[in-house]
Parts: sequence; structure tokens; C-alpha cells
Amino acid sequence: MCRAGMLLPVPVFSGQLENHTIICRVHIFRGDMKTTIDTSFQIKKIESWHLKFDGGYWEDYKRDADSVETGRFEFHPGWQTVYASQVEVAVTRVTLADGSQGWGEPNCTIGPEVYCLILDNLVPEMVAGHEFGTPMQLWDFLYDAQRGRGYHSGFWLDALAGLDIAVWDAIGNREKTPVHAMLGRDVRKTIPAYLSGIRRATIEERIDYGNEWVDGGLTGAKIFLNGDVNDGLKELEALKAGVPGIEKWMVDVLWMLRGDNGPAAKQAFGDMGAIFLECPLQSEDLDGHRALWQEPGAPLALGEHFRTSYQFHDWVSGDRALDVYQPDIGRTGISDGLRQLDQAWNAGLDATIHMGSGSAIFQAATFTVSSVCKPTHLQEYQAGLTDKTGDSVDTGWVYADGVISISDRPGLGISVQADELEQFVVRKS
Repeated sequence: MCRAGMLLPVPVFSGQLENHTIICRVHIFRGDMKTTIDTSFQIKKIESWHLKFDGGYWEDYKRDADSVETGRFEFHPGWQTVYASQVEVAVTRVTLADGSQGWGEPNCTIGPEVYCLILDNLVPEMVAGHEFGTPMQLWDFLYDAQRGRGYHSGFWLDALAGLDIAVWDAIGNREKTPVHAMLGRDVRKTIPAYLSGIRRATIEERIDYGNEWVDGGLTGAKIFLNGDVNDGLKELEALKAGVPGIEKWMVDVLWMLRGDNGPAAKQAFGDMGAIFLECPLQSEDLDGHRALWQEPGAPLALGEHFRTSYQFHDWVSGDRALDVYQPDIGRTGISDGLRQLDQAWNAGLDATIHMGSGSAIFQAATFTVSSVCKPTHLQEYQAGLTDKTGDSVDTGWVYADGVISISDRPGLGISVQADELEQFVVRKS
């Protein structure tokens, strides 16, 4: 039986053995006509590129005299997480046995070369000769291959995510069908977006920059704060006064609240009308999040650190620990990302897709899943990263007037010129 049917009840998947090969089909409607798509595949070739672009992820935002740069990496005062001094990504091209090709990209900003090594040296031999009925079967197969050794997260799951995205794209290109039309859910063709960070050095520059976006139709933005609640409140107060056109403010504290700062921040930012308080505590602290959820104030949002539905299970069983779930498709892949969204919705949570650091390929996968996400919240948008690949990636999706418009191009709706990527290559297969 085709396991994908457990996730995607509509369209209907059918599975059977034909000459000892698993065949799965998805039924979709084009207008009033029912169309059957074969989602089975074999992988012929996997190629991966480690790319680096000019300019940092954070630009001048929150950078000061106390910031520490090692050359390749940087640490910001008040934040525990390391970031790359220049934007680094890994992208993957998969070629199926029938010659169809697709592109994928994980959210793997630190050590993309490790991701490439896994897909170059380990995965090809594991999948060689195997026929898979759906991309989800591939994800399950590779997860099962290492789960007994404790590979429940990290670079192994990055590899599964990037490959999963690429296979979905390849099947969509082969079948001349957008991936979003193959996911068995209602599709929204326009997605209201919020800006991920008003990334300027001073509050005055942030106000000016925010108003430029408002003039272009933006209605939401997220700010990034450290564990100093008072400083964060002052910043949000200044931005709300200086950029009144932004109606929805999200606050991300990057896992840096400790002790009494958690309840205090939740209450204070809730009083200021924050739509949600993101990543308040350490990512493993389930009990702490459950206790914080009981406190009054802003809704709690998190999810980018989850790689699998297995990790997420405890967070949606038992007492509540969050209000808004934020899976990152560059870490979950499309297949398990959808499973996690179903877990969240079945638990009564809201959801919106996280968008971390990545090129237009990663962004296309994000918007593909966001287009079938229930429209409760705005979609995060990393505007500064969209054009990093220049003319090498042509996207079907378009941002304008505060909204992402989704195309009906096949696959992820992107066209990639591999030779044009050469200018950014650090390493390739």
C-alpha cells in the first residue's frame, strides 16, 4: 500500500505492485477534468553545489563593536546562535531515471559542505536501484536507514530535506504540474507576507526603511531581539510610532529569554499587540514552554528547529506548549513538513511557514507549502535574499504590494541555469 495516502487523503493515491515495482498515482482536477499523475520515480543522479554570496545575512542589523567575527562566522551580542559572515547555501539537482530534473535546497547556512558530502558520498549508493512510489517514501526510507543510530536531526535531515524538495520539483516538471497542485489541499494563489527583519543599523534607519516597505503595500514585519526585555519594548514602541502603516508586528527573541524574563516578555509584548512571541526559550525546553504558555500575554510561536514529525510529537500531545507552529521546509522537506502541519492542525494550533536563510530555490519550496497552508497568519519573507542568485534562478512567484503571488509553472515554478551558478560556487559534486 502506498504510504503517501496516510498523509495526502486528497488527491487520492493508489498503490500497487507492477513487475515488482511500487507505482503510485495522484488524481487531481484541471478545471472539471480529472487527471492521473504517476508519482513513482527512480533516482539516477544527485549533484550538489556549495554556494557563497556577497553580503551577510544580517547586513548591519544588530552589528556593533561587541560583535565577534571569525572570518567565516559571526556572533552578535545577546544571541547564542552563530551566523555566517556571508550568505552560504547548498543546492541540489536530482535527475530521475527518465531524465526529469528538479532542484532542492535545505536551510543549511552553517557547513553547507557537510550537506554536499552526504548527498555526494552516502545517499546515491543507498537509493541506487530503488523505485519509490512518492517522495515521502524516499524520505521515510532514508530516515529509517539511520534512525537506529540516532540520526534524528542535524545534517542527515538537511540532506533528506533538500533531496525531498528536489524530487518533488522533478516529478512536477515531468508531469507538467505545479507541486502545490499535487499536495491534495486547497491552494491560495496569493499569500500576504511580512518582512523578516527591518535590517538597518539604527532605529532611525529602520523607521525610514519600514516606511519604504509600507509605501509598497507591506502590512507586517518581524523584529529580532535579545533577552533584554526593556530594550526590546523600547525598540518596538519606537517602530510602532515611526512606522504606523505596519499593522502586524511579530517579535522573535531567538531563544534568549531566561527565568522571569519569559513571563514578563510574554505579558509586555502582548500588551503592545504583538501577533506572536517567537522562539522565547531554549529549543529543547518543552516543560518551560508549557509553563510559559499558561502565562498571559502574546501567543507563543516556534518550530524552525524541528526536523521531523517524530520530534514534534511530544509538543502537540499533552499540555499545550505553543500557539503558532512554524515549520521550516528547508529543514523538514515538503513531505514531512506536511505531516507536521497536519499534526499542528489536528492539535488545534495555528501555523505559518518559517523562512530562514536561503536562495530563491529554498524560497520557492517555502511558498509552495505556504500556498496550501491555512491562511491564519502572514507568510515570512526574506527580501534581502531573493536576488542573491541573480540571473541564474528565474522564479514563477512574485512579491508585490505586500503579497506573494504563486504561479502555475510546473514543479516549484523555478528555472535554474546551472552554468550561471558557477560564479557563486565554493564546491560542487
